[in-house]
Amino acid sequence: MSEKDAIKRVHIISILAVLSIGIYLFPIFTITSLYTRAYFPYLLFGLYVMAGLFGLWIQHRFTSVIEKSSFVRGVMAFAICILFVWVSGMLLTLSLPAIITLGAGLFIAALTGLNFDSAFYSSRLWRLQLVGVISAIVSTIAAMQIEFMLPMQMYTGYIYAAGVISFGCWIVGQYRAQLDRAVLNDGKRRLVLREFTRANHLRILWMLIIIAGIGAFPSLAAWLAPLRDRLLAWIRGLFGASSPQEPPLTPEMPNEPMNLPDEFREPPSDPSLFWEILGWIVFGAAAAVILWLLVKLGRTIMDKLAERFKGLLQPGQKRQEPRTEYVDISETLEVPTKVRKRWFRKKEPVPTQAGERIRYYYRVWVSNAMDRGVKVEKSYTPLETAESIKESYLKSKEGTEQELATRLPEVYNAVRYGKKDEHNPDMIEMDRIWKSYSK
Repeated sequence: MSEKDAIKRVHIISILAVLSIGIYLFPIFTITSLYTRAYFPYLLFGLYVMAGLFGLWIQHRFTSVIEKSSFVRGVMAFAICILFVWVSGMLLTLSLPAIITLGAGLFIAALTGLNFDSAFYSSRLWRLQLVGVISAIVSTIAAMQIEFMLPMQMYTGYIYAAGVISFGCWIVGQYRAQLDRAVLNDGKRRLVLREFTRANHLRILWMLIIIAGIGAFPSLAAWLAPLRDRLLAWIRGLFGASSPQEPPLTPEMPNEPMNLPDEFREPPSDPSLFWEILGWIVFGAAAAVILWLLVKLGRTIMDKLAERFKGLLQPGQKRQEPRTEYVDISETLEVPTKVRKRWFRKKEPVPTQAGERIRYYYRVWVSNAMDRGVKVEKSYTPLETAESIKESYLKSKEGTEQELATRLPEVYNAVRYGKKDEHNPDMIEMDRIWKSYSK
């Protein structure tokens, strides 16, 4: 692939990524219809994509000027925001909340386009995909169940489509990340549909189950409503709570109406807020139990089907001959256990051992550089990595960054080959440099 084709490919990927960000955020845009007009979410989506693409074009056109400082990018994003809001205000009649919302959204879009790089595409885009999936599910459920959000039902189809696209892009992104880690892919290997299906058949099945579950939520809610009422009545009986509606007094004559003075008449009793919240809790618990049972049943069925049709899912293993040679168990590699990632991750503590501490310094240093957009290949040696980072360090940390890039690779290589101990002066010096760097 020539350099011109590579640049063209990067531009196309950037354009598609900015467009996809607008799709991921569309379920959140629909909330603006509660205090603006019905067409405003579509307007916000279109202008968001246009502002992001305009900022992306400025970044590719004036790269040397945009990359100088974050202040220049912020001023440029603010100018793009003012331009688009001014044109929209001239052509349309917008209220003050709509103008404020439009300005905030366009500023974020322009800033996204101006700061867009490979690091953003690889490390942060998948979070927006999860935001798109979760917001689509929450918006769909809220539009059907919460009274003041009923106007959002007109966007249900578009929210549903945005959630499906977000989930599909997330699956593809996860597959590409796994492929890169497995074969040290340099970006030149094409996505093969057969390999994609074979590696992600369980994820595709869960995607279909989630889509079907969201579509069947109204029917499920109607089916669970009597169960919720029965459970609430049973809980009321346990606490001895009286019914909110008292039976009317029986008049003396069957056909004679009861005439009471106005001061003795009570207003119609409204349902208690406590029982309303408790009803939703019971409803959610019942739905969670049913969903858990369906998941257990689906997992059991999938295990049975995978065991029965193992040859179809993995045709390569069907043609392999059974291994008859002797294999020493002590020399085989153990399969690493899959560590479940937490949503709220704690900061990794600094190791106490000197060698592990140097490895920690090197790992965090390279990770911070990649987050800033520094291109670090997996095949780079520590010295080559330091040269790449030296070319793009920030002016504010020029001295510390240069000192760290000079000393850390040498100490790291020495630690890898066991040439440094804990009381070595280089270890103490690296601790001092790292404290200055991490401030």
